[in-house]
Formats: sequence, structure tokens, C-alpha cells
Amino acid sequence: MLTTHRDCKHHVEKNAIPSLGEIEGRVAVLEVVAQSALTHVFFEGHVDVDATLLSEIRRAMHRKCRELKLDGEDTASALSYAEELIEAAVEASHPVHQ
Repeated sequence: MLTTHRDCKHHVEKNAIPSLGEIEGRVAVLEVVAQSALTHVFFEGHVDVDATLLSEIRRAMHRKCRELKLDGEDTASALSYAEELIEAAVEASHPVHQ
């Protein structure tokens, strides 16, 4: 994953391959943003988590996993993670709906 900011620096060592820490940081940011956005949407009452929404997410995840050429086990793990993320967002917004 190349980034212009990092890979075009002068007088510092360039590294086109991100470190594990950099990848973990980016994943953490995506997780927080996704969960916060989902919680906000559920809090506002704009989306019901139902079979249709989960089906759309699964189809999108399958497409993305094929694009990334992930194997079956990694795809299953990604789908499970997506469902966990949605469940956490629903739980975070749940007290509002009681």
C-alpha cells in the first residue's frame, strides 16, 4: 500500500511496505469509524438491522473478499467480523430504544 506522503519523503528512509503497527492502526481507525457511524444511524432510527441489510453486507463483503483474493477461511473470518461489528453497534444504540 503506497502512500504519497510516506513514500515521497526526502532525507528519510522510504518503505513501500507498511509496518504491522501501521496496518493495525488503520484497521483500528476503520473499526472505530464504522462502529460509530452505525451506532449513530441506529440511534437516529434510520436503519433496522434485518435480514435484508445483513444480506446486502454479506454480498458486498463476498465481492470485496474476491477482489482481495482471500481464501474461504479468511472470507469467513471477515464476514464474522462484519457481523460482530454490526452487533456491537446495535447493542451500543439499544438503550436509546428501550
